[in-house]
Amino acid sequence: MKHIYILFNLCLSTLVLSQVGINTQAPKVSLDIDVRRVSSALDNTQLLGFQPPRLTLQELTNNTFVYGVNQKGAIIYITGVAGGTATGPRININEEGIYYFDGAIWKKMMSSQSGQINISSIVDPNILGYIPSSTATASTAAVPAISGVTITKVATGTFSGNGHTYAVYQTSGNVTWYQAYYAAKSLGGYLATFTTDAEWQYVEANLITPLTVFDTNGGWIGFAKYSWNAGTALVPNPEMKWITGEQPNHNYAAQGTASVAKLNWFATNEPNNSGGTEGFVHFYHKNSNQTVVRGGYTSTHPWNDIPAAGSSSNPIRGFIVEFQQ
Repeated sequence: MKHIYILFNLCLSTLVLSQVGINTQAPKVSLDIDVRRVSSALDNTQLLGFQPPRLTLQELTNNTFVYGVNQKGAIIYITGVAGGTATGPRININEEGIYYFDGAIWKKMMSSQSGQINISSIVDPNILGYIPSSTATASTAAVPAISGVTITKVATGTFSGNGHTYAVYQTSGNVTWYQAYYAAKSLGGYLATFTTDAEWQYVEANLITPLTVFDTNGGWIGFAKYSWNAGTALVPNPEMKWITGEQPNHNYAAQGTASVAKLNWFATNEPNNSGGTEGFVHFYHKNSNQTVVRGGYTSTHPWNDIPAAGSSSNPIRGFIVEFQQ
């Protein structure tokens, strides 16, 4: 009989542990934490709250464990950022606060009262024309359809600076900017935008330069001209900008004498709206011998504006799609 009681208690413990309650006898989820009450009234002598693991940026930097998709949803509280490095998956850790791991990088759970926000992660659907998917990724994205050409997904990658993924598509013939725009939309992404030097350098070095198709062909990106098509009092008109409405980094360190420089990798004297008909941006093919050198990095695929349909001197047989995840 004693053995039966022991077996019964073990089974009961297993059932109870399937849902854990703290200060409650009837947990309603996997872990249900309630405040302590005395005769249904709140016990005002207790310290209230939940504390996740607390550590400094230095301690997180020293951690040798590599976080991945299995740690998605992990929560920590950063108590200080005086030491350590805010790079890679820690790129967003710049102040004390709660952070969660999204499977690729740590993200702030909430903004501090400083009013600072991460501009590079904001997409304006009024400018883009739609709301991109919050779940689509480069690795799972299908191959879109464009009439008259064969499309192949030739490269994918993840930029740790923002956690976004990128898919590069090659086409068997020339495609227009609008065909590439709608293809990206059908996948839940958008034509790639580059608001930091590091983002462009990562995509070019890892996803463009290694592909021989871009030795002789360019590809579309998400930069275009917008116009009010109205009177001259509406200024600036037209204007060129990223299709997501994002602002590029501004280079105060360059100490420009006439203006503060905005990040860009346009070829020399571009964009120039040649003939008054250009306004859609592509990256040059490598054999065009157009190069831009900034900060010790040489881009062999700088940007240029051409008409939406392309041009005979700049064959466009590819495009880059950016995904939020």
